[in-house]
Amino acid sequence: MKAFIIVLKGANTAFLPCYGNNWTQMPNMNVIAAQSLVLDHYYCSSYDEGEIRKVWLGGDFQMPHHLPTNLPSWAETLKNNGWITDFIGADKDTLSLSFSSNFTGKTLLRSNSSSPLAYHQAMIESASFKKQEQNSLVWIEVPSLLPPWDAGKEFLGPVQEELQDYFLNREEVAEDEEFPEPILNPGEDFKPSDDKTYLALAAGCAAAWAAVDDMLGAMVASIQEKYGEEDFSIIITSNRGSATSQHGIFGTKPEWLYSEFAHLPFLIYQPKSGKGGQRRMGYFQDVDLAPTLADICGISFEGYKGKSIMQTKFVEEYGRKFAYTHDSKTGSKVMRTHSRAYFLKPSELDKSDPLIKYFVLPDDILEINDISKTELEYQEKIGESVLLLEKDGLLAQEKIEALLAN
Repeated sequence: MKAFIIVLKGANTAFLPCYGNNWTQMPNMNVIAAQSLVLDHYYCSSYDEGEIRKVWLGGDFQMPHHLPTNLPSWAETLKNNGWITDFIGADKDTLSLSFSSNFTGKTLLRSNSSSPLAYHQAMIESASFKKQEQNSLVWIEVPSLLPPWDAGKEFLGPVQEELQDYFLNREEVAEDEEFPEPILNPGEDFKPSDDKTYLALAAGCAAAWAAVDDMLGAMVASIQEKYGEEDFSIIITSNRGSATSQHGIFGTKPEWLYSEFAHLPFLIYQPKSGKGGQRRMGYFQDVDLAPTLADICGISFEGYKGKSIMQTKFVEEYGRKFAYTHDSKTGSKVMRTHSRAYFLKPSELDKSDPLIKYFVLPDDILEINDISKTELEYQEKIGESVLLLEKDGLLAQEKIEALLAN
């Protein structure tokens, strides 16, 4: 068995064709998505990078008052069962370096000079990839979607051609006006002053996505060529999202946990699973990654609090009825259901009311419609639900679903 986990750091689903984008240049991702199980509503449970990695390994929420189980991680169990496990990432990523200690081998690329294709080369040179007769797992973390977007410069031409049509069709743009120079290295506090500047920013990000798409195509082709007749799985996902000026925000420092920060891509390409070309509309989270990997690799996953996405019953029942994300640094929290999204944040203005309640309607894709004044009865339910989650983690799932259904 061969397993490959490709983590596209900072991936924003807004740029992915399989999540609705119609102008980015990603032909390889389109083909991969068409043959994969795609989760439409997959969310990170925390926006803190350290907590995210604990969730990946432990398959349980990281909550202030919730005590997680002390099960061996899937990485430890795989190593104890003779698997080769390789980690590939950037050399300057401190948390990645710590995470890489869970693997039998690691390759660290220079983050200031490596193109996405360098991660493909590192994959095919890894011990896990070369030893065809042995069970192996390769975990690959690619930082190319976070600025500076140097790796995608060669793709700027096609990206600009697509954006040019949109640019020229705007009423305020003159026919002879040129498309703005793409912005490739915006600062963390960058804020576009107008739509023209936003398009320049979007061009830089889209070019980086095109470079990553080139890498994904090369990776999948190499895996198919070497293991086409064997059982293999490829998971493409992200750690957390980043904003490219949605809600007027850029970067990875959210004030509120809008979708661009918490909604992540998740695709499973597994030719022999029979799930290719399927999409799931229910809620899934990063706590489901550990049991899913354990299930794929044939080791026990019963002790995890998350659930395996490969289990037919769980998937056919459309996953969870809600998704929950919190940010330990800001105290922001959001719970999403099929009918509402509930934003909560510690109040700096009124300490007697410790939470600001901010609700939005399900068809409000920009998540800006405040309905807290018209649906006051939900405030108590959401507050109680969050307390249950922080105390009992996923053990509170049924209680919360019943509470929100009433």
